Amino acid sequence: MLPGMWSYDAVAQIAADALAGRARQLDAEQAVRGLDSLTELEFHSILADAFAHAGFGVHQEQPYPTPPRRLPRHSERERCDLALTHHPGIIADAVTREREHAALEGTLFAHAAPAEPPGIPPTDALWLEVKVIAQHGLSAGVLAPNKTYASELLRGPIADAAKLARDPLILHAAVLVVLFTADAQTADHDLGVLAHRMLDRDLPIATPIRIRLPVSDLLGNAACTLALVPVRGEGLSPAG
Repeated sequence: MLPGMWSYDAVAQIAADALAGRARQLDAEQAVRGLDSLTELEFHSILADAFAHAGFGVHQEQPYPTPPRRLPRHSERERCDLALTHHPGIIADAVTREREHAALEGTLFAHAAPAEPPGIPPTDALWLEVKVIAQHGLSAGVLAPNKTYASELLRGPIADAAKLARDPLILHAAVLVVLFTADAQTADHDLGVLAHRMLDRDLPIATPIRIRLPVSDLLGNAACTLALVPVRGEGLSPAG
């Protein structure tokens, strides 16, 4: 693999191994909650720990790198769930640089502000948006089908892929979908529909990487499928 390139297969496998390990831990504890009961933020933490253990730099809720036309407040910026770097270190951020320039303007230290933001170029990072979707779950304490399942599966990942694709400073990106369904056939069908909807919108995706995870059926979800959908990225072949 060339310097600066990313192995999407390796990233998907690290994520799958981490989630499978957490599922085994819950089974060993005889927990009343399975993997499909965890919140999306809990998934972020599990994945972040796994990527850090694998030696990557991990940046949670990292602001999107291309600054808007005006200098935004910190809370106004769009953020990506996880950004990975090949080694630990901050990701260079143009907005932070502009704030530093503004703070030093007119002072004796104005010349000391760097022309380029320090840190790892955002073009070298792998930007990951994570979506966790379950076909069945608890509604008012009762097991029931998720009425918003279809819209969650299509709208969320498509919106995330579009955000990643339109930022010119993001060259390596993917949407990571963790899908819980009644069976494997449902997952394969529905993920196929998702990929075709993305292609219909001319999103620059490559062929999704799918990995099936063993999970216990506690809520009506007997299958868990991890799907990593690469978005843009050098060396990728477009999905077809």
